[in-house]
Amino acid sequence: MRVDDIQIHPRTSDLVIATHGRSLAILDDTIPFREFTPEIASKPAQLFSVRSLTGAYLQPGFVDANGKGRYRGQNPAEGALFTVWVREFTGDEIKIVVTKSTGQPVANLKAPGTPGFTRLNWDLRPTKDVIAEYGGDDPKRLLPSGDYTAELTFGPTKVKQTFHVDLAEGITPR
Repeated sequence: MRVDDIQIHPRTSDLVIATHGRSLAILDDTIPFREFTPEIASKPAQLFSVRSLTGAYLQPGFVDANGKGRYRGQNPAEGALFTVWVREFTGDEIKIVVTKSTGQPVANLKAPGTPGFTRLNWDLRPTKDVIAEYGGDDPKRLLPSGDYTAELTFGPTKVKQTFHVDLAEGITPR
């Protein structure tokens, strides 16, 4: 496939690739790949920086109003995107615990500990295990704006990254 243009979006750091066949491909958030150094490659695991984000609800109906044509790709998942590097298979799972600035856990994410890059997405809602332990109201509502910490655990390796979440105007948080 012939590629005619490659650009990194200045606001989101997404890699945009335009092909000769009038197609576009987008790789979301390339910052972790720019942070990847030989020093990080030698570590057992790494959680890369998490960009700040704004939480919002997708409006229903608009996405289905395309007539008979199908001229769209899949949008990136809503919420925080975590990129993890694992050097080699050890049998351990990738575990990420997301906490509020107060230290209260709000989400637990897991993925197989396969070598290479892995991406996990958190939708800004508490995970079911956290709701069961800490209770709460409507599980569909987003968590409030503020600072959050993501902590990666892979075997004995632990790495933390902080990030900020804002909610779009008019959203009532949990």
